[in-house]
Amino acid sequence: MYIFRFTEDVNEKRNTVSGFRKFSTLVDDFHQAAEVAEGRLSVLRTGRRDELRRFVSQLRAKILKVEIDVKQSYLENLIEARSALPYGAREFFASRLKRLEELSSLLVDGPEAGGTADQLLIHMRQMLSHLMEQAPQLEVFERDPDWRPTQRSIPTGRPSAASAPRQSKAPAAMEIKPIRLTGRDEWGRVFLDKGSFDQITVACRARGINLDQVASKLGITRVALTLILNGQDPIARNQLDVLHRIINNYNATTGEMG
Repeated sequence: MYIFRFTEDVNEKRNTVSGFRKFSTLVDDFHQAAEVAEGRLSVLRTGRRDELRRFVSQLRAKILKVEIDVKQSYLENLIEARSALPYGAREFFASRLKRLEELSSLLVDGPEAGGTADQLLIHMRQMLSHLMEQAPQLEVFERDPDWRPTQRSIPTGRPSAASAPRQSKAPAAMEIKPIRLTGRDEWGRVFLDKGSFDQITVACRARGINLDQVASKLGITRVALTLILNGQDPIARNQLDVLHRIINNYNATTGEMG
């Protein structure tokens, strides 16, 4: 209902990155909740299970169509407005480009569509690439290779002392410590303690990886991993050992995990 109200609001801007980000967050949260619901329904023992699963599937298809239509509107209006894009926009557009690749596997043309869905996704991919080229990038903080420090002159009237040049200490590299998650063991399955999500998030940030990569390495979805790290769902003891190896054995040089 939040998504439908958002799209029907005449006051909602369709040419701002902040509005685009807000809408994207709404649909991302919906799809994550739908994944959790589908996982719960798969183990539900009731005669209405298939009916509920069809309802969730139909609702996801409807939201998917709304997502495509509204995002196309945002992209077209952002390009037409030609206004300055805020810092962080490039990273946001990159995440939407990744989401677009997921949509290409979810969106299936009906017999009457005639391939229009594929053409639409290609058009949206081109618009996102164009906006990424125009957007400022946050993580570029490199020093100009031709930069040289300015020479500081000694003030007149003050005697200069011949002293050895002061050597500045190089900043120490951030220490990456191994992690060890704890929890309540129940017959080979572990319900992790509170704070496990924050612990993994900090560890991933220090290593330059994200939860999507960890979940993929474990063979589960990010939603399932989030539920496990928040102590809502259990994790098998042997799979917890795999999770520890993925994080603690990460090789920053090769990018290999586990």
